[in-house]
Amino acid sequence: MSDLPSLKKIDITSTVLEKAFDAARSLLSKLISPAVEEAGLLIKDQMSFFKFKGQIKMLNKAKKIIEENGINPKHISLKLLCPMLDYSGIEEDEVLEEKWSILLSNMVDSEQNIENHVFPYILSQLSRTEFLILESVFDTKTQNVIRLTNELNYYRTNKLTIEADLQKTISALKAKLLDNPVSNISQLEKTKARYSTKLSPESLSAYKKYDDLKRELRHNEHELTMLQFKESTLERNIKAAQEIPTNSIKDFELSNLIRLGVVKEIREFYAESQTLEIPNDSEKDRAYLTVDLDVGIDSNTENVLTELGELFINACKEKKNQITKQSN
Repeated sequence: MSDLPSLKKIDITSTVLEKAFDAARSLLSKLISPAVEEAGLLIKDQMSFFKFKGQIKMLNKAKKIIEENGINPKHISLKLLCPMLDYSGIEEDEVLEEKWSILLSNMVDSEQNIENHVFPYILSQLSRTEFLILESVFDTKTQNVIRLTNELNYYRTNKLTIEADLQKTISALKAKLLDNPVSNISQLEKTKARYSTKLSPESLSAYKKYDDLKRELRHNEHELTMLQFKESTLERNIKAAQEIPTNSIKDFELSNLIRLGVVKEIREFYAESQTLEIPNDSEKDRAYLTVDLDVGIDSNTENVLTELGELFINACKEKKNQITKQSN
């Protein structure tokens, strides 16, 4: 880079650079034809040699991804392509260089409808750490959606069987409780017996077994009651935004992600009632009780990946299709 100021004229006639430029130009001709000459001037004129090399590198990586995945490239507007070339030309991080190439390959994919003009700007404003945090959260969300969707489909298919099995289990537990000798003892006697130190080992075992059966019965009855909400709960969890782990991100990084609209802060408020003692003022000839209401207000804050954030990260992930699928 120290020799750059001394260069009065950039020589692009060397064999290596000429071949690289020809390969990049072949991709450009497919994307913005017939404006190839204008695009060529955009790349070469009034740009530093460093930016020029970065653009060529990104275009050739994108070309490789397009060919490996059998993508049929479509025309995209200069309004979208020019910012990508401009921003990607000064990218120095290898991971983000790859993401620029993937983003371009997805945007020109005729099988996808990705032409969001804000994506190049967002990528240009992210550090490697910030991008990897977003990608990790997106991958977690994707895995959760797959798992929950499978669970939802299984429940919808086997709903009647699941309900019948629970009812059968509940009936069996009730029968076992009736057979337990403790069930014939009054509740008062049961309470006294539990605090007694004179119970035989056999009686202690019977009480323990009875309590275990009662606990298992309550659990299954609760499961049966909650079945009516299971489908809606799973659907809600599938649509829920994925939280950003607070221990994985610094404050200034979080502020940047919120500024870009890929992360948002959600604050939930809730109230908790407090236990109060209610004085009786009947001695003062009052026919009512006075109460000082005490309610605790608290809030919970979390940062989640936005819909824009999900779309952006998805656009920066390589799609294995066509040729890749055929080879498998």
